Amino acid sequence: MAAPLPTFVTRRRPDWDALQALLTRQRAGRLSLAELRTLDTLYRRAAADLARAQTFYPGTDAHRFLNQLCARAYGAIYQPPRERWASTRDFFRRDFPATLRREARFVGVSAGLLVLGLLLGALVVTLEPRGAELLVPEGVRRYVAQGRMWTDDLLSVAPPNAVASGIATNNLTVTLFAFASGILLGVGPIFTLVNNGVLIGAVGALCFREGMAAGFLDFIAAHGPVELSIIVIAGGAGLMVGQALIDPGELPRAQALQARGREAVKLVVGCAPFLAGIGFVEGFISPGHLFPTWAKVGLGLSLGALFWLYLLRAGRADAGVAREDVPDAMASSRLR
Repeated sequence: MAAPLPTFVTRRRPDWDALQALLTRQRAGRLSLAELRTLDTLYRRAAADLARAQTFYPGTDAHRFLNQLCARAYGAIYQPPRERWASTRDFFRRDFPATLRREARFVGVSAGLLVLGLLLGALVVTLEPRGAELLVPEGVRRYVAQGRMWTDDLLSVAPPNAVASGIATNNLTVTLFAFASGILLGVGPIFTLVNNGVLIGAVGALCFREGMAAGFLDFIAAHGPVELSIIVIAGGAGLMVGQALIDPGELPRAQALQARGREAVKLVVGCAPFLAGIGFVEGFISPGHLFPTWAKVGLGLSLGALFWLYLLRAGRADAGVAREDVPDAMASSRLR
């Protein structure tokens, strides 16, 4: 004889609830290997319960609930491997911009540190002319003293592709250091952001003081908005790593670092193709006088606006469609 339906539900309900909880964690990518084994075990038990419900309790809420639960578990356990291109597309369409929006406070602090450096560098050189000797590289000061931009000879020394490659490598080094140095309790990203800001502010102030503001703008206009945005995002990723070490919350420090580091890596990886693209702009378009200043300014503003429009808007509609409903307490209470 089959047990009464309320008795069956009461006896098996803890396993069903545990399976639901594991499926929710699996969807967020937070399961350990031991939990994956438990998930498989609970799924097999739920499948046996479904077979029992089909035999003794067909058409009931318990039967329908178990059917949905087993279908969800089957899809989670036996889902086919995703194609690499589809995974990459989904990452840039949803994961990268969504991660940046979730971690906007760290990116905002990073931007504030860069702006602080810009102001400090500009103020020091403006208020104390000898400050340029400390903050501006000697080679740049020598060109400015001659009334020339240090970028004027870039394309005559090396072909544009070599210049773009070198610039992209340098930008990648700065970006990776801003992120990886977060392991130094966040001090590394703070130093990188403020230091880069001071350098740019000091060089800009020196050019302005020597009547070369137009040349400085001509060089940085095309690539500056996106390049500085990427440095800010990488700095925000480094601050996330530092924050996990300083304040891990309720998690052990190693687990907090792993969880926050995974999110931070998404920001750095997401910036990589944009960093390569802006290196091309900086190598082929920014130096020299092949393109007029107004075209460079227009290009830089357009690229910067499109970059941030993508980051702030991409994937919002998909996130709403992809959200999966989980039976609430009231709905599941009807099983009894």
